[in-house]
This record gives sequence, structure tokens and C-alpha cells, in this order.
Amino acid sequence: EVGHKTNVRMKTLIVLMCSLVVVWARYENEMRLANNRFAVDLLRGLPSSPEKNIFFSPYSISTAMGMVFAGAEGETLKNLYDGFGYLRSGLKEDWVLQAYADHAKQLQVGQSQSTFDVANAAAIHERLALLSAYENTLDSTFHAQLLKVDFVNGGPAAVDEINRWVKEKTHGKIDKLFDGALDPLTRLVLLNAIFFKGAWSTKFDESATTKKQFLNGGTTPTQVDTMTNRIRIGYKSFPTMRLEVAELHYAGGNYSMVILLPRGSEGIEGFKHNLTEHLLQDFIGHVEPREITVSLPKFKLETEYSLKDNLKRLGITLIFGAQADLSGISGGSDLVVSDVLHKAVVEVNEEGTEAAGVSGVVVNTRLVEVPFLEFNVDQPFLFFILNTHTKRFALRGDKSTISERRP
Repeated sequence: EVGHKTNVRMKTLIVLMCSLVVVWARYENEMRLANNRFAVDLLRGLPSSPEKNIFFSPYSISTAMGMVFAGAEGETLKNLYDGFGYLRSGLKEDWVLQAYADHAKQLQVGQSQSTFDVANAAAIHERLALLSAYENTLDSTFHAQLLKVDFVNGGPAAVDEINRWVKEKTHGKIDKLFDGALDPLTRLVLLNAIFFKGAWSTKFDESATTKKQFLNGGTTPTQVDTMTNRIRIGYKSFPTMRLEVAELHYAGGNYSMVILLPRGSEGIEGFKHNLTEHLLQDFIGHVEPREITVSLPKFKLETEYSLKDNLKRLGITLIFGAQADLSGISGGSDLVVSDVLHKAVVEVNEEGTEAAGVSGVVVNTRLVEVPFLEFNVDQPFLFFILNTHTKRFALRGDKSTISERRP
């Protein structure tokens, strides 16, 4: 195929990780809608600026919170059901836990040459007796490992055990979730960890990686290592939206990276404001084969968040206050969520992509169209990791700054 060469000066870039195998489980469509809408809402709520990078795993967060959902009762349960979008997506309250179980099974389909690992755990204070029904749900729905620890007299040892689990389940990409001992009032920490590794179907030649300009924060020129490759990929232009979409495949064909290039004047913030789950799926569904030259910076991004305030802004409030009813966990009325912590990391290089995320919910006892294009990724970009096997976002964020690499 012969075509003309067009230079695309990017203002923003969006990246999604996509599975190419579509297998629908029961309630999966409603669960996908809820998870992806939650991801969009949370992305808008996280602090952002031209100098600040954002990266997080909505799937990891919602799964860890799913274990809270399993122990919530009364108005607290209704608050979680509404806050996470299950009501709006049409997922019946009685279906939520089954949807989590079905989704976990779907993740194991079509793994091929890419790896996507998910692990759950509950670190339980040795004197906290879980209700048998809750313990059974942790096992049957979330396949959660139970870690017996002493948060009162053995705080540092408890944190060490949690951090060892985190490091193991993220394949060493995330060393730890907690830096020091937890509050002695801690009774339970609910954990989720995910890990993705995919090699490009056509790897970037390391000898072709050169220093190219990247505008940190959209304004400051910085020389960064940039990979370049010419391959046949999926491509689609949306002129009315001033958007172009490209799809780069990983080995085995089950996952791909989808790059969205909004070239309008509104920048990252404006594009995020108008982005919806429906639009993302529509973009992906319209790509067509084209020959493309792609220039993409190598980068590694690590983030960490306390999500308590963000979740409260989304309307998820009762689990954090005096009205919290988590009696489905232990039968008592003294448990309350003190915080939701999250860490995520992604690395993109000539070989492919590795990404990981870990979430921890801390529960305390209560005291209180172009045939040939060149994509020059030289300005801030947004990116998402999407499993289209289930069509749920695994990780997402934006990259505004890249450190200059020196020999």
C-alpha cells in the first residue's frame, strides 16, 4: 500500500491496553459499564496539573472495594452500590458478587503469550473472628488468601508480611504498599494486586531509539529516549472530534495498545472532561489496517494515592464514618474504613509493556483516515490499559513529564 507521509504534531496521547478476545460472562456488560464509568469519574477527580502525572488501576481499586461491599449491610451497602455505579449500570444488587466471580474467570481465558495476573488477600488481626459467610465469600468469589497478623503487638511484622505479599504478586514491580506500622486499631486490610506483561508483536529496534524532544508539562523542551518503528497497525481518524486512533499489537494477539491522539486546543483536561466509556469503545471498534511509523518515548511511571477524599467526592461516604455498617464482616458494629491506599507502576520500552497495581483497604475498629502516518509523541499524553476480553479498564492515567535520561 502506497500513501503520502503526514507529520502529526501531538498535543495529547491516550494509550489503552486491549485484549482481542471477547468472551462475555453473566452480568459482564453491566459490570463493565459500572467499572469504566467509575474509572472516568475517578480520573477526573484525581489532582492533575501540567507538571503532575496520573496513573492508577480502577480494576484493582474496585476489586479491593468489592471485598468491602461483601461485608457491608443496610444503608452502607446501598451507598456502595450507588457510588460504584452498579445501580446506574443496571447491575442488580444481588448480582454484584457473582459478577466479580465471573469476571475473575474471564481473565484466565486467552492469556496466550501475554500475562495478566490478579491476586486478592485479607490481612486479618489474629483476634478478629470473621463470619463464616464472609470468609466463604472471600474464598469463593475473590479467591483471597487469608493472612493472620497481629496489628496491636506486632505492627511492623504485620506490615512486613503485607509488603512481602505485594512484592510477590506484582512480580517485584511494587516493593511495598505501607512504609511503617499501621494504627494499632487496624483489624483488617483487604488487598488486590494486578500484574500485566506483554511483548510487542513487532519489537522496537533498540538501535533505532534516539533522543527526541518531549515538552514536559506541554511547555518545557526535554530530550528523552524515543522508540521508533514502522509497522502495519490499526488506524482511524475522527475529523469532527479532531482525534486519531492507532492500535499496536502484542505477541499472541490477545492484547493491544490503543493510542488516542486528540489534537484539539482543549488539551488533556478538556479531552478528559468529554471522554466517556461509550466513546472509548466506539473508537476502538472503528480502527482499520494501515502502515504507520510510530515514535513513542520510553518511560516508567510510579504513583501512589490515598483515595479516601476522592471516593467521598464520588458519594462513597458511609464506610468512612460513624454510620458505617460493616457487620457482614465479623457480626459486630465497630468496624470502619480508615483509608483506601493505591500504588501503580507502568514501564514501556522496546520489548513491550509491564504494569502493576495494588490497592489496600484499611479497616479499623471504631474510635471515630490517512494511509501512512508518523506519530511523533512529543507532548503530554493520557493512557489507559484496557482488557477488551472483558472490556474493563485495568489501569489508566496521564503522563505530563518524563525525566531526561543521561548516559
